[in-house]
Amino acid sequence: MTDTDLPLDGPFAGVDLAQVDPALRRGFIEAAQDFADVIAGRSPRHAGEDREGPVASDGGSRWYRGHGYNLLVLKRLSQFGGVAGLVYGPVLSFDEVFSPHERQLSATRFYTYDALRALLGPSA
Repeated sequence: MTDTDLPLDGPFAGVDLAQVDPALRRGFIEAAQDFADVIAGRSPRHAGEDREGPVASDGGSRWYRGHGYNLLVLKRLSQFGGVAGLVYGPVLSFDEVFSPHERQLSATRFYTYDALRALLGPSA
């Protein structure tokens, strides 16, 4: 990622940061990097764990707080077609100043237990 554009496969496909309010650029960059980290099975590098946020009891979801956004790393027990597993992925929620109209972007997928363990490692 350069200082002027965001990747097409991220939450802000093709956004030219030169067109973004300078006060919001950091949030764009950090939210995009955290989003990519979670998709790759890593912890977010910028947002800090929100210890005062909602407590998840659904399979291991965790809340994080970044600059202008909240990040839910969704990890919810689920079942599709009788196959047990988990729905996993990032869910970004934005402060109203950051995004007054579209308040949420996400990229979740269903994983079998073995597939998620392969992505996340032994801690899954």
